[in-house]
Amino acid sequence: MSIYLKSSQQPKLSNRFLHTEPAKSIYSGHHATVNCECCNRTMVPRVVSYYGQPLKSFCPFCGSTFTKFPTGFTRFIRGRYPDIQSFSVFKKLAAITICLVLLWFVADWGNLSDNISLFAGFGTAFFLAMTLAELVFQGIERLAAKFLHKSNYYWALLVLGAMIIAHERRALAGYVAVFFIMIIARGFVAAFLQNREKHKKPHFNN
Repeated sequence: MSIYLKSSQQPKLSNRFLHTEPAKSIYSGHHATVNCECCNRTMVPRVVSYYGQPLKSFCPFCGSTFTKFPTGFTRFIRGRYPDIQSFSVFKKLAAITICLVLLWFVADWGNLSDNISLFAGFGTAFFLAMTLAELVFQGIERLAAKFLHKSNYYWALLVLGAMIIAHERRALAGYVAVFFIMIIARGFVAAFLQNREKHKKPHFNN
């Protein structure tokens, strides 16, 4: 005996079973293969790792290096200075230097306390050196980016030239050391200014 149910008595399926959308692939909009720049063949790069850390990837056909992954120290530096090619830090350092110069002149002109004059004088010298170091740093980074080169080679040439100058001209060795100290100190000052700018940006919760 057949049993027929009315339309109102038939079981209803949930909308999630009636209207199901196909799951998107993880490669949606992306290509799983790339072209080798040396042999110009389509391939999947092979990765070389050392103790779990990726070192580089290479083409399985011709063996040429496709990508070099940054080391831990490089990632640490990039994490501290994410906005390398930017004059935002230079503008802030220049503004601080100008303010200290004005304070120095006001302290001398108004016969203010000697401590204020000394603070303005030393601050002007320090931030002026930081501003020049930032200008040199950004100049080298932008020069490397303009010619599509890695800036590491430019810095290596600069260090090599400085070593030759310090060896040939002993009287300039102290100035060379001060120059690189200013470059290193510039990194800490730039990181401090960039971190302050990040903390000032408003965060919105969804």
